[in-house]
Amino acid sequence: MKRFLVATCLICGALLLCCALLVPAHFRALDAAVIESAGKGRVGASTPTLVEEGITFLSVEKLGPAKVLFRSAQAEGVQRSALLSGGIAQFTRENPSLVALGGAAPLLDNAEVAPRSATEPQPIVDLLARRVPREKAFQFLQQSRRPGVQHMLQNRALTNTILFPPAMSSSGQALDAAILTAALLYQGDHYTATFRDAFEYLAMHANRGADPGPLELIYLDLLSLGRRLDWVSLTELMKYVDDIATLRDLAEAMRAKDDAVANIYSAVVLSRNGNGVAKYLTQFSETGLNDLSFALRNGRGAVELLLKQQQRVYYAGLRQKVVGYDPFGAFFYQMVPAVINSQVGTLFLKYLFLGLGALCLTRAIGFLTASLEHRFGMRFAADSVFALAFAFVVALSIEPFIGAPSQNILPFRLQLPTLASAATVAKMQIITQSYMNQLSLTSLVVFFVLQALIYVWCLTKLAEIRRQPVTAHMKLKLLENEDQLFDAGLYVGFVCSVISLILLSIGLGKISMMAYASTAFGIIFVSVLKIFHVRPLRRRLIMESETQS
Repeated sequence: MKRFLVATCLICGALLLCCALLVPAHFRALDAAVIESAGKGRVGASTPTLVEEGITFLSVEKLGPAKVLFRSAQAEGVQRSALLSGGIAQFTRENPSLVALGGAAPLLDNAEVAPRSATEPQPIVDLLARRVPREKAFQFLQQSRRPGVQHMLQNRALTNTILFPPAMSSSGQALDAAILTAALLYQGDHYTATFRDAFEYLAMHANRGADPGPLELIYLDLLSLGRRLDWVSLTELMKYVDDIATLRDLAEAMRAKDDAVANIYSAVVLSRNGNGVAKYLTQFSETGLNDLSFALRNGRGAVELLLKQQQRVYYAGLRQKVVGYDPFGAFFYQMVPAVINSQVGTLFLKYLFLGLGALCLTRAIGFLTASLEHRFGMRFAADSVFALAFAFVVALSIEPFIGAPSQNILPFRLQLPTLASAATVAKMQIITQSYMNQLSLTSLVVFFVLQALIYVWCLTKLAEIRRQPVTAHMKLKLLENEDQLFDAGLYVGFVCSVISLILLSIGLGKISMMAYASTAFGIIFVSVLKIFHVRPLRRRLIMESETQS
């Protein structure tokens, strides 16, 4: 009977732990399989991809956005990219007058700032950098009856600028082009209401003598975007810029990662969530772009889920080989849609499996080392405490990025030479801290296993004393003789603490800080051993000894 219970508990515990490991839900990460499934949609039909979105842009005469999405799709290896390439080539041949501005743009056609024909879309700032197009754009905007446009045109007369030379000076072409670009966007209703009101407020107050610094930062960001995007692409991007902070983060991301402009732009346009993209790239400055590119390969649903959760992507290695075989694969792919629908619910299910599996394994150990004939509740309570500690350590081991440092301490910033060394030092500190966190988690697992082995050894010794064919009085003597063994967990914990202090004194303390957890594990296991095992056994032997005497 005992062997049957042990075998049952071991099999059930192993199955439950396996189920917990196959649930693709995590506290600080999104599983790559979940991202891929989100791109396929909930009913089996794929959400729009970069290619399909690019074809949609071509159908409404927006060549510029279609070309940017094509560059991103080509870089990420999205299927059917050749179809979008053919559509772009055909549109360019049939509509040469629309190429320079990146598509149909009636507002700039009236301003006459673009050449009649071109082979590639031209960045809007490059067009306005020339004197004649700038003068035509200014004359066109002077006729506007919108107060916001007139406030921006008056910014050309500012002489107390900080970041730019004054627009009317001999070297003020950059600021002048940025102001005209901003005014054209305002005239064409390409700003969101929140952004437009904040921008107009800063422009108006700068004309009244206020500090022009915040306003110049907006012009700097628009200048950065305008040097990388044609007119139609810029107008499409500004639809999803809700505030000044979003514009700042997106512009800085494109400045810092010039070769990733197409992917950043595509993520904003495909998800229609500029704030989410800016926040994600700022929060995960090291890995965010790679994770965003992975989501772009799978379509709009994948990008939307990634931006909604604002978590890193976890790419499992060994598990991918395991789920290639049934029944593991069948269970895993049944759980993936559940994670998309309710991450909290699947996390609860995952740790329910983990807790029950740990309890089954500890019950098996309890049956093997049964040293007491006391009530079932006492033994179950002892095994539950052991299972809780076991589940805690396993959870720390299987959760990705649980010990990883936050990446948002290195947001994108202008690449100024004076700041290069500081940024390099900060990056090295992050790499060192990440390495130390991995060592800390490893030491936590090692010390838990050590304390658990000592605990099982003590239970085995109790079972050996109980089975001795001697009187109760002699068993009490044997039990007293093993007191030092029963305190071994505390001794090991204290020794690890001393080692940790020694390492701290020589500058390696961060590597061994988790060794203090050994003392905590020692206190927990020794307390459970003495309260739930040694004390009831000693009480029973005392009563038997008194009865025999």
